[in-house]
Amino acid sequence: MVTSRGSEETMPEDKPREVRVAGAEADPLTPPAPARKYLTRWAIFLLGVYVMSVGIALSVHGQLGTAPISTFPAVIDAASTWTVGMVSAVMNVAFVLIQMLILRRRFQLFQLVQLPIALVFGALIDFSLFLTSWAQTGHYVLQWVVTIFGALILGLGVYIQIQPKLLYLPGEGLVMALTQVSTVRFGTMKQLVDWSLVLISAVLSLILMQRLAGVREGTVFAAFAVGAVVKTIDSMTQRRHKSTASNR
Repeated sequence: MVTSRGSEETMPEDKPREVRVAGAEADPLTPPAPARKYLTRWAIFLLGVYVMSVGIALSVHGQLGTAPISTFPAVIDAASTWTVGMVSAVMNVAFVLIQMLILRRRFQLFQLVQLPIALVFGALIDFSLFLTSWAQTGHYVLQWVVTIFGALILGLGVYIQIQPKLLYLPGEGLVMALTQVSTVRFGTMKQLVDWSLVLISAVLSLILMQRLAGVREGTVFAAFAVGAVVKTIDSMTQRRHKSTASNR
């Protein structure tokens, strides 16, 4: 997926500490508090992934170009019988393999969880494409409306997905791996990777179909809008927390 973040996210501990209360017996049907908290973090992460898939689906239906991370799947979808979700899953698995080649011994085994997440993400994209098929329109103004909503929802999904600080999606994982073996900052590297995908997708689209598919004016809009949405929500949340703390 598709978005830029200027700052590096801190990854969580691999395993939460277990808390025991003296003299209390654990309910066998209720997981301990740390376990419930860990499951909640995963639920929030998966919710964010699903919201992202809805945003991607809307950007595809808008037909004005998808967010940068989805341009390659959109081109292959238009030129073959492969779906956007199928191509996204394969592409994200490839991103994980590239991470392993780049980092070698520095690659954390926990990050292999990105592999099943890549498959789930791809399936959710196709599911969301089906659910939002009603959003397809041939009117240019309405296409912009769908594209804008897609970018806003995608940005919201990215924000939700990064809150639990569990792991990166494969696209961001690749960016992080590249920053670890270079002196380039995460935000800059994210832009380089995103626009490289856009360029590759545009060239591939012209070669395969002699026209641009999946890469248009909406792609440029999404490239800036998604990051802006994430930053805006984060700023609003920070201000609310500061206001709440000052009122105590």
